[in-house]
Amino acid sequence: MAWLDIVGAVAANTVYVDGALVAKNATVTLPEVTPVTSELKAGGTVEIPIPAQVEAMEATVTLAGPDAGMKKAVAFGTHNVEVRWAQDVLSNDGTSRTVGCKAFMRATPKTIPGLSVEVGSAQENELTLGVTRYQLFVDGEEMFLIDQLNDIFRANGTDYGSAVVELL
Repeated sequence: MAWLDIVGAVAANTVYVDGALVAKNATVTLPEVTPVTSELKAGGTVEIPIPAQVEAMEATVTLAGPDAGMKKAVAFGTHNVEVRWAQDVLSNDGTSRTVGCKAFMRATPKTIPGLSVEVGSAQENELTLGVTRYQLFVDGEEMFLIDQLNDIFRANGTDYGSAVVELL
């Protein structure tokens, strides 16, 4: 029976916009990558993914409030966003280690968050980002790179977009 490492809790994270720290220990939701699909008629309808195209990607970052980090993050235009986090991983021999993860995105703010102001409560303001490039590294190894503007759709070392680009 094969063993998969068990990924544990995230210990801490940081968020950077254009190289400047904008948040620590924030709630971050990275983009879901959903391939565009095509319907084929084959003994009924079969839906298959088109590997070189994905639906619009979106990420969210919950910011603490109207501070210097929020000011940097909501500036209109395209930004380089980096999310770093450390998480615990349990191996089959019972040892635990901390693994570093990094996500790199090219993103544009879709909204300026509404502010929640309540006496005695900390502010949580969700910034929504439209993402056109998303790359994920886990423990120094690239998991995937999706770059919609440059036709790169690489996962597990295979670029599924290159075959399409070569034909054009």
